[in-house]
Amino acid sequence: MFNSLRLRLILSYLGIALLTATLIYLLIRLTSDQRFKTLILEQQLSEIEEQVLHWYEVERHWDGFESYFLSIYPPPTGRNGSPRADHGVVTADKQVIIRFRDYRSGDIVPNALLAEAVPVTLEQETIAWIIPADQAGLSLAGEETVYLQRTNQVLLIAGLIGVVVALVMGLGLARFLLRPIDALTQASQRMAQGDLEQRVPIYQHDELGQLAASFNSMSHEVALAHQRRKQLTADIAHDLSTPLQNISGYVEAIQHGELAPTAERMGIIATELDHLRRLIEDLDLLAQADTETLTLHIEPLNLTTYLPQITASFQPLADEQKIDMTLRPITDELSAIHADPERLTQVLGNILTNALRHTPTNGKIEIDVIPAQNQAQITIQDSGNGITADRLPFIFDRFYQTDQQRSRSGKMGLGLAISKGLIEAMGGEITAASDGRDQGSTITITLPYFPH
Repeated sequence: MFNSLRLRLILSYLGIALLTATLIYLLIRLTSDQRFKTLILEQQLSEIEEQVLHWYEVERHWDGFESYFLSIYPPPTGRNGSPRADHGVVTADKQVIIRFRDYRSGDIVPNALLAEAVPVTLEQETIAWIIPADQAGLSLAGEETVYLQRTNQVLLIAGLIGVVVALVMGLGLARFLLRPIDALTQASQRMAQGDLEQRVPIYQHDELGQLAASFNSMSHEVALAHQRRKQLTADIAHDLSTPLQNISGYVEAIQHGELAPTAERMGIIATELDHLRRLIEDLDLLAQADTETLTLHIEPLNLTTYLPQITASFQPLADEQKIDMTLRPITDELSAIHADPERLTQVLGNILTNALRHTPTNGKIEIDVIPAQNQAQITIQDSGNGITADRLPFIFDRFYQTDQQRSRSGKMGLGLAISKGLIEAMGGEITAASDGRDQGSTITITLPYFPH
């Protein structure tokens, strides 16, 4: 039961409300009596001071003041039966004019009693002192006690109302706050059941909203990866079944005597077997790149001497297809890059082969090197078929071909996927750009300079 986050939130709100209400009630309950006595004391002293000033301004002496004062404020009776005031009044020379405590009229009080006395001044001259009663012994009148009791009752009722309101608000706030979490829970449960493409509504743009947006993005990526995995399985099955069917057909026909095992037919079988071998080698290479177990021989590679060699090896094929392939001049200031020469040759071979395949006669291919901060960019730009915007994000996927046609010449859509894996294994990056169909395309390889 207590594993419910909703219940824990509600109990948290309720606990905070209870603690706050209890502390406020206790604080006011413990201090209200003392504060109320202090307020009454200040009020009484103010009234006495007013009466003392009034009497002295009129009479200019203290004879008869005690009778006058006690007639206005009848005091309780002392231990000997005579009335005694709570507060004492003494003259400027410390003579008692209103009996209080054990002092009678005419007594002289010690200086110690004047420490907390309130001076009464007239025309900037002290005419008397009011000695306040002991506050601890100050008693409250009946109506004042009732007032305090009612105040405490109101505080108790207000605390109970606050707890109820906190409980109701806790229910509402818990429901509001947990609504995105409930949606995420239901969506994740549906994903666990196999429905991978899920989207949850984004109720607010806070941390929970960011979590919902991240979940939507994750769900989309998981569904896309699942679809690609299924497509990859189908593509592998297709590329394996086609040569196997061809080999199986020729072998069965030769076994049954329907066909003679001529050199030409055996050559076709050898070609299909070579097709299968290269497919398995490419898949193994991709697996090594994915698991980061690919062995690389990294060394400093000077592009000034390396790229002309690569271009020269493809020049005959470009001339045969009447394609103008050029390598722009490379400055001698370029530092050596961080690369495996053999693997980089494999990558550039894949890219140049694709460029020559998709560039028409009288087209052009330009190879350039652009130095950048701590890295070099090798660009291969062609004037070929180009890549449409909807297919551009997928050209580095395995078995993906922009013309959507399978080839029996061993071109199975793994070249760019292998190139991406090799470049990333060397600490670089490979990207593609195109303005659309028949607008050509540009492949950019970025590799870091070799550290000095």
